[in-house]
Amino acid sequence: MQKSDYMPLPGEIMMHYPLLHPGDTVELIAPAARCSDEQLSSIKELLISWGLNCIVDPALFGKDLLCANSDVNRFTLLKNALYRPETKAIICVRGGYGSLRLIPELAQLSQPSQSKLLIGMSDITALNLYLMQQWQWPILHAALALDKFSPESIAAVKYFLFNRPSQVQLHGYPLNKAAQKSGMIQAALTGGNLCMVQTSIGTIWQMNAKNKIIFLEEINERGYRIDRMLVHLQQAGLFHDIAAIIFGDFIQGFEPNGSSLIDPVLARFAENCSIPVVQIKGLGHGPTNFPIPLGMESTLKLGISPELSFNDF
Repeated sequence: MQKSDYMPLPGEIMMHYPLLHPGDTVELIAPAARCSDEQLSSIKELLISWGLNCIVDPALFGKDLLCANSDVNRFTLLKNALYRPETKAIICVRGGYGSLRLIPELAQLSQPSQSKLLIGMSDITALNLYLMQQWQWPILHAALALDKFSPESIAAVKYFLFNRPSQVQLHGYPLNKAAQKSGMIQAALTGGNLCMVQTSIGTIWQMNAKNKIIFLEEINERGYRIDRMLVHLQQAGLFHDIAAIIFGDFIQGFEPNGSSLIDPVLARFAENCSIPVVQIKGLGHGPTNFPIPLGMESTLKLGISPELSFNDF
């Protein structure tokens, strides 16, 4: 087995993946955009049906130009969830836009003594990267939008909340020669939405991927924009000394004539990489969206049929 040379940064430890149990309390927050009242109600009812107590602040939604509420109110509710002793997991009801606006105030907080599982994706990548890197909190890249994702995807989130993910294997295919060679890479998994990872450059939450496996996904971005973001990450040094890249789903982003250049763009990028590049479908914004734990050690089996699995934590 090829093990990454991953060494924790000062103060950084390999994260423990917490499990929920019936009767535990979870909290719904909206640090970015808002969902509909109906969607919020359906998420709450789902969590209750799983045996969880669910906190939803009555002031979750309010007036704002772009987001679910004002920056002040969104940050206050985020802070409350971070410090509430009984809350075991924090679930973001939607991505959209706005989570990065909360980072400066978040950086002023002292780290709570109790770590919690944060569940979110897309725009929530900003919070994911900050909490994963600064507080060493575990992250579940997932969403609970019942009207958007398949029943299998929602069931997978439930499984990850209540069970060790070490029995889960996600299958993909190699995109370059380095990924076709037999072997295994054992390393921490990081990343998220491609646009948000690019946005992190130069910030206090910039993705640290040295000796790690990077996961990336995207929606509604045309081929040339995908290429531009990947090249930017490459030229900015974020791909330096990484173990491998996993592409999830890159959906929509059609050209004006209805065609798509995304697959050729990803293929060309992979061909020019000396490290393994693998694609695993069903990770991202598509109807099938399986959860993946970030910040914890994973194993990427290389070869003709690559496989991503999650180690015992």
